[in-house]
Amino acid sequence: MEKNNVYISRNKKLRVVIISFMIILLCAAFVYINYTDILNTFCINKDVKKKLDNMDIVIGGETVGIKLLATGVLIMNVDRYDIDLKIADVILKVNGTKVESNAELQTFVKNSNGKEMLLEVMRSDNVFEVTVTPTFDELSNEYKLGLWVKDSSAGVGTITFYDRNSMSFAALGHAVTETKENYILPITSGGITSTDIYNIKKGVNRVPGELKGTITANIIGEISHNTQKGIFGKMYTTDYFKDKKSIEISAKSSIKEGKAYIYTLLDDKNVNFYEINIEKVLINSTGNKNMVIKITDEKLINKTGGIIQGMSGSPIVQNGKLIGAVTHVFLNDPLRGYGVFIENMIDDMQNSIE
Repeated sequence: MEKNNVYISRNKKLRVVIISFMIILLCAAFVYINYTDILNTFCINKDVKKKLDNMDIVIGGETVGIKLLATGVLIMNVDRYDIDLKIADVILKVNGTKVESNAELQTFVKNSNGKEMLLEVMRSDNVFEVTVTPTFDELSNEYKLGLWVKDSSAGVGTITFYDRNSMSFAALGHAVTETKENYILPITSGGITSTDIYNIKKGVNRVPGELKGTITANIIGEISHNTQKGIFGKMYTTDYFKDKKSIEISAKSSIKEGKAYIYTLLDDKNVNFYEINIEKVLINSTGNKNMVIKITDEKLINKTGGIIQGMSGSPIVQNGKLIGAVTHVFLNDPLRGYGVFIENMIDDMQNSIE
């Protein structure tokens, strides 16, 4: 009987050893397979770290005017059903000639005399050709394509950071989009200008607020890229950051739920900081909605009602380090919204500019 008990005891120990070994083996296999993802989650992405070695980052917070010239002509609406064109298609050429504005497209249509036109069109990343015959509009006594189109975009946004070494800037934290499908506007060129905020429309539930400002003729930088995580380009002047101190960035793994600050410029001509609460850190997210934030500063709430249009790009700082930027507001709660990781912005900046 005693021998049997010893035998059973040994078998139990052997099973425990085998199970423990299998668990260790599975954990090792998981780490091996997902090594890059784990490393990127808990450390600054190595590509971003390499980029940072050549950067001297300065915090932004300034409100600027944003003007973008689209690549081709963007279709905003289609008023006919006999053509293979959709909302968010981009007309690049007419009869083999580049089209860069609404006026140019209108001239082609006017001069067509109702004859068939060959359009080169971009849909997502695919380029194709389609023939369209203008129709005669008796009301205006002109030929028309039956399309609503747009060749540019303008608005107000906030600078997130500058790189003193390269004179580069990053702003918005999200793309400039058009159409209800939030199609990222492909651009030929663009610029940022100084702006004067003349009114603040407070946000309320389901009605977003807005910073209303003039887009002046004083161009302070050029925009070269419009991406999912922001707009990027070069500054023409150092006036906006020459007297500022450099700031470190924080890896997303170091971001904690709790107190942080956003830096933004409202109607008092100066960039100020306001307290927020980071409610959730979405550590494995890759887009521009990486943190859930809530405005808690009463002064900001009294002025804006929460997060409003024009504040996109406002830098987020925690423990003295730049961690991200404001990107979106919740329509049903203007006090809350999303922020993007600063790592993600720098990664997009690297991929687009270099």
